[in-house]
Amino acid sequence: MRHDRALALCSSCQPDQLLLGAAPGPDGVAAPFAYEGPIARAVVQLKFGGALALAGPLGRLLAAQPQLERGFDVLIPVPLHWRRRLMRGFDQAEELARWALRHRRREGAPAPELALRALRRTRSTRAQTELDAHERAANVHGAFRVRDAARVAGRRVLLLDDVTTTGSTLRACKAALLEAGAAEVASLALLRTLE
Repeated sequence: MRHDRALALCSSCQPDQLLLGAAPGPDGVAAPFAYEGPIARAVVQLKFGGALALAGPLGRLLAAQPQLERGFDVLIPVPLHWRRRLMRGFDQAEELARWALRHRRREGAPAPELALRALRRTRSTRAQTELDAHERAANVHGAFRVRDAARVAGRRVLLLDDVTTTGSTLRACKAALLEAGAAEVASLALLRTLE
């Protein structure tokens, strides 16, 4: 594992951030950084501290990932349940997706269509952080539905989330998208927990 990639947040933080690389993990999810160090602290501040100003620099880190260069048709952020979104005031995955695509377009790079709210969380689920791997999968099984199958049918979809641990949430989203007729579904998260 390397620490040699410059970070968009702060170049002095570079030695404190563990780079995992661009290849998908055993769960099929690509996550370039470990859930530790300055990026993890920034994501916590974004999600739980309402620090929306951090979405731009974090989105820049995602914009550089090779998954966004693979010619996906649609980028879909993993949705929060409407109650959690209402309590938080925003959806962090949606904010990261917006900023990642904004950075790509500023650089003149190709970017997929952003399909906000293409997926919906049909029921409120327990926070995944409270659960083990088996419980996480059961917690989100069948918890996602595609709102309009025509938006994804026959298209290549890239799912985006802020953090992955076991990949259960992204797998549940992927199952809903494939059931709705998506041609291909890949997953990208900014951070991976190392358990």
